Amino acid sequence: MRFLILFFPLLATATADLSLKIEDQNGKPVEDAVIWVPKIGKPTPTTATICQKQRQFSPMVTVIPVGTLVRFPNRDTVQHHIYSFSPVKSFDIPLYSGESAPPITFDLPGVITIGCNIHDWMSAYIIVLDTTAFAQTKADGVAIIRGVQPGVTVQVWHPQLRGKIVEAKAGVDGKIELSLRPIPRRNPPDDSKSSY
Repeated sequence: MRFLILFFPLLATATADLSLKIEDQNGKPVEDAVIWVPKIGKPTPTTATICQKQRQFSPMVTVIPVGTLVRFPNRDTVQHHIYSFSPVKSFDIPLYSGESAPPITFDLPGVITIGCNIHDWMSAYIIVLDTTAFAQTKADGVAIIRGVQPGVTVQVWHPQLRGKIVEAKAGVDGKIELSLRPIPRRNPPDDSKSSY
């Protein structure tokens, strides 16, 4: 009796990872860029936390799958009043301290800007995605999207794109250049001079 043995190349079934480096128009790495391939897989809702600490939101950029529940604990000694007027998800959490703010579910994809009604320098961004293929760049500008073949077209968002979502294809070297505009930022007042 003879047996026929078939060998299938491993590459035919293996998935690669897409490694990208985001740089600005001056060749500097871009932190907190969000990169995704739309509508791949079924996102699994999770939970996320955006703290208020030292009168700032932390983290400033949070990327989550659709259906995720976000908590907003206040770790400051002053109260905060969090809000968003974004069409994707508008909400208002009046003055509170500690853990008393109700969590919010983000059930539609899009970009949400949040702020504090008391401390006008405080701002942060929540990017809600309807895909499992996404990543966020670190300080070196690099992000890896797992299980996605190189060569696909991706969408990119960053606060300094001022509300735009850019569609891009990575070059041979995996780099994407963004033309970014500065965002005026204010720092919290000196604690020794203000309890505000």
